[in-house]
Amino acid sequence: MSLTELRFVKAHADRPDLIGVLSLNRPDAANALNAEMLQALAAQLQAATANEHCRALVLRGHGKHFSAGADLDWMRAAAELDVAGNLRDAKILTKVFEALANLPMPTLALVHGSAFGGAVGLAACCDIVIASATARFCLSEVKLGLMPAVIMPYLARKMLPGQLRRHALNAKVFSGADAYDYGLVQRVTAEGDVGGEVALREELNALLQGSPTAQKAIKALHDRIVADSLKQAPYTAEGIATLRVSASGQAGLKAFFAQQATPWAMTLNPNWRLDVP
Repeated sequence: MSLTELRFVKAHADRPDLIGVLSLNRPDAANALNAEMLQALAAQLQAATANEHCRALVLRGHGKHFSAGADLDWMRAAAELDVAGNLRDAKILTKVFEALANLPMPTLALVHGSAFGGAVGLAACCDIVIASATARFCLSEVKLGLMPAVIMPYLARKMLPGQLRRHALNAKVFSGADAYDYGLVQRVTAEGDVGGEVALREELNALLQGSPTAQKAIKALHDRIVADSLKQAPYTAEGIATLRVSASGQAGLKAFFAQQATPWAMTLNPNWRLDVP
């Protein structure tokens, strides 16, 4: 059994557009992360980036949980390593988190059950996190004498600073509803939306109205502004000027003034499902 699975699901029967669905697939181990699983995730994120028809990527976990965080056997092995060995392990994590955070297309995490440790980092790397109100999040590292180090940059980009510091220090479990208040989660599923597919469909349909070229540029610009301490800079004006004369900008403006649909706008098939090819 593959520890992870990447599927490309057709968004609409009459269009080449695809939605990537990347699943953590160790349900018997609560989708706990180990080196093999992370290496597979890195390869699949590269495959998603290379697929020119992929309009968005959904990250989810099979079974009862999104992910319980680090695998116990992997943690035991890491405890026997020296600093250099642990640094190699940490670099594997960094590679995956950076690849997910820097995907050019919109990314969505669908979180249910538990998301502990590194799994919270995976969610934080995604643009939009959809979670059930009863999902359980925990930055549990401090209880083991450790810290959420590699995932901290991604958490800090989303979570309220005071709440991030609090939960990194006390390792208390917090709910999906709490995570929404803290900024980690962008949408909490409604009662009765089992699996969150109703919320996911709505979010995907909204994203599919946007230009893929513009969405890629928006993600890159936002990252640059955050890295530059939110300062205004010449590259913001350069960014809009470049897009206005691009094929994307010209097509969008032409459609707007003609009151026509843009070439990229679409909605999912009415019967669209995560697991239907």
